[in-house]
Order: sequence, then structure tokens, then C-alpha cells
Amino acid sequence: MKRTALKIAYIGTNFHGFQRQPNLRTVEEELIYHLKKLGYIDDLKESRFRIAGRTDTGVHSLGNVISFQSEKEVLINQINNSLPDDVQIIAKAPVRFGFKPRYAKMRHYRYILLNDDLDLDLLNQVADIFKGTHNFTNFTKRYQKTTTRTIHDIKISKPDIKSENNENLPHLNNTYHPIFIDIYGESFLWNMVRKMMRVFVDVATNKISLDDAENFLNPKEDSPREHIKVLNPEYLILMDIEYDGIKFQNDDYAFRRFKKYLLNNLLNLQKEYAITESFLKSFEDL
Repeated sequence: MKRTALKIAYIGTNFHGFQRQPNLRTVEEELIYHLKKLGYIDDLKESRFRIAGRTDTGVHSLGNVISFQSEKEVLINQINNSLPDDVQIIAKAPVRFGFKPRYAKMRHYRYILLNDDLDLDLLNQVADIFKGTHNFTNFTKRYQKTTTRTIHDIKISKPDIKSENNENLPHLNNTYHPIFIDIYGESFLWNMVRKMMRVFVDVATNKISLDDAENFLNPKEDSPREHIKVLNPEYLILMDIEYDGIKFQNDDYAFRRFKKYLLNNLLNLQKEYAITESFLKSFEDL
């Protein structure tokens, strides 16, 4: 009997989140169904099936983690051949029997902002406010026993994304400039990152001040909770989860396979974009 941890990549668009829910398609349900189908696990309790974290509906991942015990040698591509294309295993690692994936050393989230009018200098100033250890009571959807969390780092970048960089994609001469906000911490509260991103955007568009943002943190015990609206889930990616003493072995074929799926998705989106643009141009001609 061996215990194995698997790193999971998925596009959250067509999932109702990670956690199992009755009569709804979820990432966890897909994984359990196919692991049982292939004989890797039978009873969830006996296999000690565990997950690292639950992402919301629409949230994506390149590095969520599950673990379980099995008599069989885990073959990544055998499982991937059974899984649907929008959820795939990309790495594995042998782990001790007491391993619990929820207790991570570091989690890395990326939120993608597509606003053209954001002040990058203000975004970096907001990042400096959030770094460190704070009480994030105002940044969670529900009351929890402890709301103190530590943000180890926040990195902000603005890469150029060009379709012509890939020869397999049509050249639409379209360049856009998303802003990547990469957030690193040991653990996060429910909705914490998306509420943080609301504050980032509101400061960068001068809807609230830097002082307002700072006042959302570390509230006094008798202070009423602030109602911060979450930003959309489809721009959030769980990029990676790291553990002390555990090194995942990436599977090159699985990476190429998932990349091909993403490129095919992008090609279809480019085609839809071209058709929509053609319709709009036709209206102008009329």
C-alpha cells in the first residue's frame, strides 16, 4: 500500500467548484469517479482520500493537490486518458502515510485583471499594505474561528499577450495587456483573494483611498464587518501548492496534452472572436 499525492490542473468554467455536491459536476467528483473506475481506490475512508483546498465555481487551477492510498502503482496518463480534457493530472509525488495536503507550506494564487485604466503604482502600494500578517475578518464570506493570515508576497506584472506568438493561432493582430497579481501565502480564507482584488481595483480606479484599504484590515473587535463584494471567479487561478520535503515529479506528456487542450480552446475562442467581429463590422457597413 503506497500513498501518492497528485497535482491537478483544471479549467473551472464547466465545474460547480472543486468540492462534491449532489447532482452537480465538480472536480472532486470527476476525480473520485475515475480513480474508482480504474481500481486505484474503492472506499474513500479506507484510501484516506484527501484534498488540499476547495476552489469556487469558475475558478481554475494548475496546482491543486489530492492524495490517497492504493495498492496499484499510479500511472498519470492512464488516469488522464479516462478523465475529461478539462481536468488532468500533471504531476505526482510519493508521500508519507500521515500526509495531509491541506497543510501546505505555500499557496500561490494569480488573479488576472483586464482593466486598461488601472494605476500600477497604486496597485503596488495596495500590495504593500496587504503583505504581512493581518486579521482578514472583512475578507471572508463567513465567520471563522481564526481570521489571521499571512501574505508572504504579492507580485504585480503586466505582460504583453500576442496571438501571433503561437503559429497555431490565427493572426488577429490583437495584443492585450492583462495585469497579473500573484499572491503567496500559507493559507487563505474563503473568498479572501477575490475580496482583496476588489479593494485593489477600487483603489487603482480611485473609488476608495489607500487609507480605506488599510482600514479594512485588522478591525477592532466591536467593529461591524465591511461588506466587500468579490470579483469574478473566472479570472482566478490556483497556480501552485508547495510542501516541506515533497518534490512533485512533473509529467512532460501530461503537460503537453493539457497545453494542446488549452491551445485548441484558444483557437475556438479566436474563431468566435473573428465571427463576432465580422458581424459588428457588417452592422457598420449597413
